[in-house]
Amino acid sequence: MSAHYQNMDELDFKLERAEKFLSKIPKIVPKRKKELERLEENSEAFLFFSTSAIEIIKRKINERFKIFDSQNVYYIHGLRKNLLNSGSQRAIKDTITKYFSTPEINHNKNIAKSELWILQTLRNQAMHGKIIKPSKSFLEFSFTIHNGKRNQVFSQRTRNPNRFFKKTFQNLEKFIDQIISILEKS
Repeated sequence: MSAHYQNMDELDFKLERAEKFLSKIPKIVPKRKKELERLEENSEAFLFFSTSAIEIIKRKINERFKIFDSQNVYYIHGLRKNLLNSGSQRAIKDTITKYFSTPEINHNKNIAKSELWILQTLRNQAMHGKIIKPSKSFLEFSFTIHNGKRNQVFSQRTRNPNRFFKKTFQNLEKFIDQIISILEKS
């Protein structure tokens, strides 16, 4: 085991690995089957390491505020819902809302508050099948949003898979920086 790895924080490790696989995602949608398979593989690895970083942040929040038993499995929205509406807990709650809001179908042009929701949803989809669905020179990602009595489909298209995932990664880094800053001040 290298000295670098021994000294590396687990969060840094997950982020570095996510960035490593992000760098392997092409800027154009490949045409050949082998290249599409490589895109799928690198996208799935990127999603795995990115969402693993979110899991670490959730644990750090939970360790600080003792909301759930540490052996429990809990979702980011469950954590958000159980945070208090004051002080640093409110700041963390607001930060989670800022990045993990479910997209509004009628307003899918501005999904900035949904970037990490999309990240987690894509990772969940990757666990059950392929996420890379080429359509001409685009990749299309579809998401089902449970909206009361009916489900609605939200989709996004991109010509540049690297840019799509890079934007998500940048939002992940901002989210993590904001949460750590709040935790350090509390």
